[in-house]
Amino acid sequence: MHPKQIENLLKLSNEERVEYFVRYCADFEEVWGLAVDDNDWIIFEDLEGDKIFPLWPHKDLADFCAFEEHKEMGAKPRSISVYTFIKEFMDDPGLEDVYFGIFYNKDREALVLKGETLKQELEEELEEFK
Repeated sequence: MHPKQIENLLKLSNEERVEYFVRYCADFEEVWGLAVDDNDWIIFEDLEGDKIFPLWPHKDLADFCAFEEHKEMGAKPRSISVYTFIKEFMDDPGLEDVYFGIFYNKDREALVLKGETLKQELEEELEEFK
């Protein structure tokens, strides 16, 4: 992704970044998060004690906006098919207390969604691409 495109995307509001995330992930059929190894996804606790799974629409955005403490842990961007993501993370009752931080920027700002909300938005957008 071109640095100017990253810069322009990061100027969007939290709500606009969620819209972009949903459209982009549905179009390219993948979601990006951070993982320490192949199976150890980064899920952190915010100041309120909520568990947050940070997500981005593109590898370069995940890499650029990853929190320093996650980089220090060795976390790297990792993709997952949007369909696998929905099946494994949205439909898993063991993860119903996990929220999804959509498209964090460098200032650690993002809209945080419940799994059911994110799942609905992704599935609606995926329907449009069929």
